[in-house]
Amino acid sequence: MQEIITKDFIKSKRAKRLPEILKLDEEFAYLLGLWKADRSSTAKGIVGLISKDEELLNVFRKFFELKLKMKAKERVVIGYGLTKEVYVCSMPFRRILEFVSQNRLEMLKDSRIILSYIAGLIDGDGSTGGMAHLVIFYGKKEKEDAEKDRKLILSLGFNTTLNEKENHLRLYILRPSKLLQKLTEFIVLKRKLVTWRDHRTRPISNVANLVCGQDALIGNRH
Repeated sequence: MQEIITKDFIKSKRAKRLPEILKLDEEFAYLLGLWKADRSSTAKGIVGLISKDEELLNVFRKFFELKLKMKAKERVVIGYGLTKEVYVCSMPFRRILEFVSQNRLEMLKDSRIILSYIAGLIDGDGSTGGMAHLVIFYGKKEKEDAEKDRKLILSLGFNTTLNEKENHLRLYILRPSKLLQKLTEFIVLKRKLVTWRDHRTRPISNVANLVCGQDALIGNRH
């Protein structure tokens, strides 16, 4: 498992303290995918998630509380329905997320780490239709991101097709049911899966445990 030395990303003595080492584990990979899909403000130093799903907001909030010992702030965003933003101000951690995102083809190697990352993308900006389809959406200017994720999914043994629409991109995964079976353990929004399986007997992932405030250990689940 790769580790990130946080001091390499700290450029100010006033920056909020981070753990000396951050493990690039399943929780980190999921958070990265979720943040990329549903990130909020692009203001300097802000790391935030905007969502209507309390489950996703809780995962985001608990990551900062349990992993980084930071208190996340929250506010209601005016829009369609009740939308919330959970965020922290940490320029060093923002740099870390951007660095791992930019270099994810080299840094995300383990299959479980990749699955966690893809699950975050799907929970945030993906659509499933049971065994019928699995698609991840991107902005029109995010073709480079889509191509990188396409290569990560290919490394798991699944082909994709990228369709360009008028104002967005769609990355379709071929043989979606087989990939969804692998993703079941990592996806937090279980309603995206109930159309094709009964998840009551499935193990709860480390990511899902964050919803309950449990800092689970990866090594105990094999």
